[in-house]
This record gives sequence, C-alpha cells and structure tokens, in this order.
Amino acid sequence: MKLIGKTLVNLSRGLKDSALGHISMYEKRNGNMYNVYYVEARYFGCKEVDPILNKTVLEERSDDDYHYSLDTFFNDESRYFGWDIEFGESPDGAGYEFILTK
Repeated sequence: MKLIGKTLVNLSRGLKDSALGHISMYEKRNGNMYNVYYVEARYFGCKEVDPILNKTVLEERSDDDYHYSLDTFFNDESRYFGWDIEFGESPDGAGYEFILTK
C-alpha cells in the first residue's frame, strides 16, 4: 500500500467538546482506496473502496462504544482540517499532495 493522504477530522459534535480524529488514505496495489480511521489517536476502523465502481469492498469498526454518527463525520469533508496545517511538512518531505484536505 502507498500512503497518499492524511487529514485531521473534527469529531466534536455529540461526543465531547474537543474530539479529534484523523484519516490515513492509502492506495492498494489493485488500485482500491483503503482509508484507516482513528479517534483520539486510537484505531477506529477502515474502509476499502473500489474507485472504478465506487463501491465499498470491505468495512470494519473496532469499537462499538462510539456513536454511528462518527461514520458521517469522517465522510463530511467540511470537517477536514488537513494535515499540513497542524503538523507541517508531508511525511516524504516534498511533492506530497494532500488530497483529503478541503
């Protein structure tokens, strides 16, 4: 898998005042997109999507204690902060495109 983007996500409504998460987005060798979701730096779940058919191939969640609205928050691009704003340079140092930033 190849890391192609990361973004911080505002998860604060309905959970606690300052809840944050992030998404790491990868491209698999077969061309599918693989997103890994984190809530407060803890693994939350993942989703693999076939970009040609735009269909979910695999989806899992590790913790049922979180409200289902987290899925909505993770998919709402208006909640994305980007990654470079908070953490500076990209992981590989140059030429990195943050495709999940708004």
